[in-house]
Amino acid sequence: MKTQTPKRKFITDEISYIDGFLTSKECNAILEELKSSFWKDSMTYRKQANGKYMNVLTGFRVSQTAHQEWFSEDLNKIIGSVEKRLEKLFKLKAPYLEAWQATDYPINGMFDYHLDAGYWNEHYAGDRILTFLLYLTTPIKGGGTHFRALDIYVNAKKGRLLIWENLFKDGNANHRMIHSSVPLQGGKKTTLVSWQRQKKYRL
Repeated sequence: MKTQTPKRKFITDEISYIDGFLTSKECNAILEELKSSFWKDSMTYRKQANGKYMNVLTGFRVSQTAHQEWFSEDLNKIIGSVEKRLEKLFKLKAPYLEAWQATDYPINGMFDYHLDAGYWNEHYAGDRILTFLLYLTTPIKGGGTHFRALDIYVNAKKGRLLIWENLFKDGNANHRMIHSSVPLQGGKKTTLVSWQRQKKYRL
Protein backbone atom coordinates (compact mmCIF):
# COMPACT_ATOMS: atom_id res chain seq x y z
CA MET A 1 0.00 0.00 0.00
CA LYS A 2 1.45 3.37 -1.06
CA THR A 3 2.02 5.86 1.77
CA GLN A 4 0.27 9.16 1.15
CA THR A 5 2.50 12.23 1.19
CA PRO A 6 1.35 14.73 3.85
CA LYS A 7 -0.19 17.84 2.30
CA ARG A 8 1.66 21.16 2.27
CA LYS A 9 -0.49 24.03 3.52
CA PHE A 10 0.26 27.67 2.77
CA ILE A 11 -0.26 30.37 5.40
CA THR A 12 1.04 33.03 2.97
CA ASP A 13 2.91 32.76 -0.33
CA GLU A 14 6.13 32.73 1.73
CA ILE A 15 5.22 30.59 4.74
CA SER A 16 3.90 27.02 4.66
CA TYR A 17 3.87 23.87 6.76
CA ILE A 18 3.41 20.13 6.49
CA ASP A 19 1.84 18.29 9.42
CA GLY A 20 2.97 14.71 9.86
CA PHE A 21 6.15 15.25 7.85
CA LEU A 22 7.78 13.19 10.61
CA THR A 23 5.85 10.43 12.34
CA SER A 24 5.68 10.31 16.13
CA LYS A 25 7.94 7.24 15.98
CA GLU A 26 10.54 9.13 13.93
CA CYS A 27 10.43 12.10 16.32
CA ASN A 28 10.91 9.79 19.29
CA ALA A 29 13.84 8.03 17.58
CA ILE A 30 15.51 11.38 16.86
CA LEU A 31 14.99 12.57 20.43
CA GLU A 32 16.47 9.35 21.79
CA GLU A 33 19.55 9.69 19.58
CA LEU A 34 19.99 13.33 20.55
CA LYS A 35 20.38 12.32 24.20
CA SER A 36 23.89 11.12 23.40
CA SER A 37 24.82 14.14 21.29
CA PHE A 38 27.07 17.01 22.42
CA TRP A 39 25.05 20.04 23.51
CA LYS A 40 26.30 23.55 24.14
CA ASP A 41 24.74 26.96 24.77
CA SER A 42 23.26 28.34 21.55
CA MET A 43 25.12 31.17 19.88
CA THR A 44 23.88 34.02 17.69
CA TYR A 45 25.48 35.37 14.52
CA ARG A 46 25.81 39.08 15.38
CA LYS A 47 27.58 42.07 13.88
CA GLN A 48 30.47 43.26 16.04
CA ALA A 49 31.90 46.73 16.61
CA ASN A 50 34.52 46.11 13.91
CA GLY A 51 31.77 45.42 11.36
CA LYS A 52 32.44 41.69 11.19
CA TYR A 53 29.89 38.99 12.06
CA MET A 54 30.69 36.41 14.73
CA ASN A 55 28.88 33.68 16.65
CA VAL A 56 28.56 34.97 20.21
CA LEU A 57 26.62 34.15 23.38
CA THR A 58 23.87 36.67 24.15
CA GLY A 59 20.69 36.92 26.21
CA PHE A 60 19.01 37.29 22.82
CA ARG A 61 18.91 33.49 22.57
CA VAL A 62 18.32 31.06 25.45
CA SER A 63 18.66 27.41 24.44
CA GLN A 64 21.16 24.65 23.78
CA THR A 65 22.29 23.45 20.36
CA ALA A 66 23.68 20.15 19.05
CA HIS A 67 25.35 20.32 15.62
CA GLN A 68 25.20 17.54 13.05
CA GLU A 69 28.93 16.88 13.31
CA TRP A 70 28.14 15.32 16.70
CA PHE A 71 25.12 13.30 15.55
CA SER A 72 25.26 9.50 15.83
CA GLU A 73 25.41 7.23 12.80
CA ASP A 74 21.81 6.15 13.38
CA LEU A 75 20.62 9.76 13.62
CA ASN A 76 22.41 10.67 10.39
CA LYS A 77 20.60 7.79 8.67
CA ILE A 78 17.29 9.35 9.73
CA ILE A 79 18.53 12.75 8.55
CA GLY A 80 19.39 11.18 5.18
CA SER A 81 15.79 9.96 4.86
CA VAL A 82 14.49 13.44 5.76
CA GLU A 83 16.69 15.02 3.10
CA LYS A 84 15.44 12.63 0.43
CA ARG A 85 11.89 13.74 1.20
CA LEU A 86 12.91 17.39 1.01
CA GLU A 87 14.66 16.79 -2.31
CA LYS A 88 11.48 15.30 -3.75
CA LEU A 89 9.02 17.82 -2.33
CA PHE A 90 11.03 20.99 -2.92
CA LYS A 91 13.03 20.04 -6.02
CA LEU A 92 16.33 20.71 -4.26
CA LYS A 93 19.62 18.86 -3.89
CA ALA A 94 20.87 17.86 -0.43
CA PRO A 95 24.39 19.36 -0.93
CA TYR A 96 22.69 22.78 -1.01
CA LEU A 97 21.51 22.27 2.59
CA GLU A 98 23.51 23.42 5.59
CA ALA A 99 24.43 20.91 8.28
CA TRP A 100 21.48 20.30 10.59
CA GLN A 101 21.18 21.75 14.07
CA ALA A 102 19.06 20.49 16.94
CA THR A 103 17.89 23.03 19.50
CA ASP A 104 16.53 22.31 22.97
CA TYR A 105 14.73 25.00 24.95
CA PRO A 106 14.43 25.19 28.76
CA ILE A 107 11.41 26.79 30.40
CA ASN A 108 11.47 30.48 29.35
CA GLY A 109 13.93 29.57 26.61
CA MET A 110 13.53 31.60 23.42
CA PHE A 111 15.20 33.16 20.39
CA ASP A 112 14.31 36.85 19.99
CA TYR A 113 13.27 38.40 16.66
CA HIS A 114 15.77 37.90 13.85
CA LEU A 115 16.17 37.14 10.16
CA ASP A 116 17.70 33.92 8.83
CA ALA A 117 19.22 35.72 5.83
CA GLY A 118 21.09 38.88 4.92
CA TYR A 119 24.50 37.95 6.33
CA TRP A 120 26.07 35.69 3.70
CA ASN A 121 26.29 37.67 0.46
CA GLU A 122 30.03 36.99 0.27
CA HIS A 123 29.83 33.33 1.36
CA TYR A 124 30.82 30.75 -1.28
CA ALA A 125 27.33 29.17 -1.00
CA GLY A 126 25.47 32.47 -1.06
CA ASP A 127 22.55 33.30 1.21
CA ARG A 128 19.78 31.20 2.73
CA ILE A 129 16.84 30.69 0.38
CA LEU A 130 14.56 28.50 2.53
CA THR A 131 14.36 27.60 6.20
CA PHE A 132 13.27 24.05 7.09
CA LEU A 133 12.22 23.88 10.76
CA LEU A 134 11.10 20.55 12.22
CA TYR A 135 9.32 20.41 15.58
CA LEU A 136 10.11 17.20 17.46
CA THR A 137 7.78 17.87 20.41
CA THR A 138 4.51 19.62 21.20
CA PRO A 139 4.98 22.08 24.09
CA ILE A 140 2.23 22.44 26.68
CA LYS A 141 2.36 26.24 26.43
CA GLY A 142 4.33 28.67 24.29
CA GLY A 143 7.31 27.74 22.15
CA GLY A 144 5.79 28.52 18.76
CA THR A 145 7.23 30.65 15.96
CA HIS A 146 5.99 34.22 15.54
CA PHE A 147 6.47 36.29 12.38
CA ARG A 148 6.30 39.83 13.72
CA ALA A 149 5.83 41.83 10.51
CA LEU A 150 2.90 39.63 9.47
CA ASP A 151 1.66 38.90 13.01
CA ILE A 152 1.49 35.19 12.21
CA TYR A 153 1.93 32.64 14.99
CA VAL A 154 2.67 29.01 14.18
CA ASN A 155 2.25 26.46 16.96
CA ALA A 156 5.09 24.05 17.62
CA LYS A 157 3.60 20.63 16.87
CA LYS A 158 5.35 17.27 16.94
CA GLY A 159 6.18 16.12 13.42
CA ARG A 160 5.33 19.47 11.79
CA LEU A 161 7.69 20.93 9.18
CA LEU A 162 7.57 24.73 8.91
CA ILE A 163 9.04 26.30 5.76
CA TRP A 164 9.58 29.92 4.85
CA GLU A 165 11.28 31.91 2.09
CA ASN A 166 14.10 34.15 3.30
CA LEU A 167 14.83 36.11 0.13
CA PHE A 168 12.99 38.42 -2.21
CA LYS A 169 13.17 37.56 -5.91
CA ASP A 170 16.06 40.03 -6.30
CA GLY A 171 18.12 38.04 -3.79
CA ASN A 172 17.88 40.52 -0.93
CA ALA A 173 16.78 39.42 2.55
CA ASN A 174 13.01 39.39 2.97
CA HIS A 175 12.46 41.63 6.01
CA ARG A 176 8.88 40.33 6.28
CA MET A 177 10.31 37.05 7.57
CA ILE A 178 11.60 38.52 10.84
CA HIS A 179 10.58 35.92 13.43
CA SER A 180 11.15 34.63 16.93
CA SER A 181 10.99 31.42 18.88
CA VAL A 182 8.41 32.44 21.47
CA PRO A 183 9.37 31.73 25.13
CA LEU A 184 8.57 28.18 26.23
CA GLN A 185 6.16 28.35 29.17
CA GLY A 186 5.35 24.70 29.69
CA GLY A 187 6.43 21.26 28.54
CA LYS A 188 9.34 20.51 26.24
CA LYS A 189 10.51 21.98 22.95
CA THR A 190 13.18 20.44 20.72
CA THR A 191 13.65 21.25 17.03
CA LEU A 192 15.77 20.36 14.02
CA VAL A 193 16.62 23.02 11.46
CA SER A 194 18.51 23.44 8.20
CA TRP A 195 18.62 26.01 5.41
CA GLN A 196 18.83 25.76 1.64
CA ARG A 197 21.61 27.95 0.21
CA GLN A 198 21.79 29.59 -3.22
CA LYS A 199 24.80 27.47 -4.19
CA LYS A 200 26.23 24.14 -3.12
CA TYR A 201 27.09 24.29 0.60
CA ARG A 202 28.60 20.85 1.10
CA LEU A 203 31.81 20.70 -0.88
